[in-house]
This record gives sequence, C-alpha cells and structure tokens, in this order.
Amino acid sequence: MGDINKFQEENLIIGVLSTLNGIEPQLRSVLEEHFGPVDFSTDSLSFTYTSYYDGEMGEGIKRWFYSFRKTVQPSELSRIKILTNELEERWAVDGNRKVNLDPGLLDLNRLILATTKNVGHRIPLQNGIYAEVTLMYMKKDFHPLPWTYPDYQSGEYIAILKEIRTLYREKLKQH
Repeated sequence: MGDINKFQEENLIIGVLSTLNGIEPQLRSVLEEHFGPVDFSTDSLSFTYTSYYDGEMGEGIKRWFYSFRKTVQPSELSRIKILTNELEERWAVDGNRKVNLDPGLLDLNRLILATTKNVGHRIPLQNGIYAEVTLMYMKKDFHPLPWTYPDYQSGEYIAILKEIRTLYREKLKQH
C-alpha cells in the first residue's frame, strides 16, 4: 500500500477568450482580487483555431493567458471554475458571453483544464465540474492527447505554457 500524502500545490492559469476591446486591465484587476497577483501574462493573440465561439461571442476573438503568483491546491479547481463562470456573467450581453475564462492547473508533468462538459475522458470533481488532462510534459516538451483542443496543440501556446512551467519550477525552489 502506498503512502497517502498531501497534494503539491500547482500553478493556476486562466486562458481568456474575449471580443471586448480594452477589457484586459479591468479583467486582470478582477481576477487579481480573487486569485492574487499575476506573475505572467501574454499579449492578446488572434483566436483562429475554431469558429465554435463565433455565434455567441462574435468575430474577432482574442486569447490571452494569465498565470498567478500564488499556487493553489488541486482540490480548489472546481471552486475556481465555478467562480470564473460567475465572472463571465458579469460581461455577458443578452445572455451571450463576451468573456470566456478557462482556468487550469499547470505542474511539472501536465496541464489540467476545468470544464462543465462531461465527456468520457474527463474526471468528475464536484458540483458539476470536470477535469481534463489536456497536455502531458514528457521528454522536455508538452505533448497533446487525442482530445487536446487544436489551440493548445499549437507551438504558440506550448511555448507560453513552457514559460509558465519555468516560473512554476522557480516557485517550487522557493518553497
């Protein structure tokens, strides 16, 4: 029988999709109120990987990422996803999201994203929230899985996530 140990805290990231011009400073401020200071953010990137969100959000969707200085217990992921869903409602127009917040946990081995959608490879957490291992880190790189979203398979996103992973490694050394 293996020993039961506490989970190691992981790096909270939030991927943002939005069509609201100029929302970044306000959104960052709101997220920092809930999750503490951002230690890494990207410029906005064109989101051209799918048209899935166009009907709800409109055209010209931008994506950017935040990483937070404070690490979190993996058991917090469902609470974080519920909170980000509530925050999305703040900027909704006529019931349509204009901001989509995708929280995830990054550690040295993988990237996990939270979702409300139940599909066979997703693990139920609690309160209707599921976790999905989206990328695995092996042989000095992130590798997609059969269900990994096309944008998370891109070299652009993987480079960003590798930068955040390096920051996370430094956080672990400081603890």
